[in-house]
Amino acid sequence: MIKKVILLLLCISMIMTLTTGCWNNRDLSELSILTAMGIDQTEDGKIMVTAQIIKPVDVSSSGAGVSGGGGGGEKSFVVVSNTESTIFAALRTMLAKINKKIFYSSSQVIVFSEDLAKSGIKNYVDFILRDHETQFKSLIVVAKGTTAKEIVEQEYGLSKIPGGYIRDTIKNSKSRGFTKELRLLDMARELATEGRELSIGTIEKSENLTSTEGLAVFQKDKMVGWLDKYETRGYMFITGRAKSGIIEIESPDNPKEIIGIELMKGSSKIEVNSSSNNSIEVNVKIKAEGNVGEQQSQSGQSPDKICKSLSKCLEKQITKECYSAISKCQNEYKSDIFGFGIHVFDKYPKYWQKVTSVWSEEIFPSIQVKVKVDAKINRTGLLSKTIKIR
Repeated sequence: MIKKVILLLLCISMIMTLTTGCWNNRDLSELSILTAMGIDQTEDGKIMVTAQIIKPVDVSSSGAGVSGGGGGGEKSFVVVSNTESTIFAALRTMLAKINKKIFYSSSQVIVFSEDLAKSGIKNYVDFILRDHETQFKSLIVVAKGTTAKEIVEQEYGLSKIPGGYIRDTIKNSKSRGFTKELRLLDMARELATEGRELSIGTIEKSENLTSTEGLAVFQKDKMVGWLDKYETRGYMFITGRAKSGIIEIESPDNPKEIIGIELMKGSSKIEVNSSSNNSIEVNVKIKAEGNVGEQQSQSGQSPDKICKSLSKCLEKQITKECYSAISKCQNEYKSDIFGFGIHVFDKYPKYWQKVTSVWSEEIFPSIQVKVKVDAKINRTGLLSKTIKIR
């Protein structure tokens, strides 16, 4: 009897799996495929949503069945903008301008304008997260010096689909340590986590290209400033996100000569302690390993000595970038984007309960942060020194 019951339950579960797997399937020919979305705030306080939509491919006109789109110089995408009091209304009334329902789950990038980020993004994030079609893996960026609309509608010469181009440039900049790859779900977590303020990667417009280097720094849900690409790399080292990239250092023999170090490994450890006067001290221990990628110096030292001296130079450069990021966040922005508060909460929960409401603005700016970098250069490459010209 028991075996029959188990068998019956298995059959029911299999039937449910087969019947529910495609309950919400849709014909792509009936949808407008969204690749990027921009959100701006107008002068009168309304919200302008800009959608970048892939043009449907005319299969009958292509002998191969599917073409790359945009043949003959024609764009492979269209851009539709709409302004309403809320994102919800802007997206819904946008349907009056297009003939197919927008498929939001295909969005690769969401761009917030600088003005909107400064006024606060909580309400807009709230709607996006509530929508059942939201793509939680969408990358988030803040437009610097331009509108989100201009970023989304721009045609980039290196890619037919701008949304994909922006996504790839973010990933490339992240691999070099110059920006942070933040997805929608990650942003929601950062906004909800006590002891760490939000930071989002930036995007700037430059003719037919973009730059995705740097960070937008927030207090709660409002942007308060920017970090440049080197300060951003310092942030990435402190938070253990710097794993690769090229770091340029001055030659120990001649400061005018530059040596390129390829970062191969990176990690960090953050420890907090309470001093005798109950002030918080933070110790950041960073480890980095790399190889020499390019050397302009004519050093006559042995490879072992070169590696040791370059390791010290690398430590100095990383330390400098870390302190630059810390100084700006403490003194100018009063924003703990590093998550030092999380470590305080873990070690001193009772103390954290007392300071949680004033941590970023009052406590964080005055804490002492010490950065210790342990760098190691493993190889100088096939050449131990540069080629001497006769």
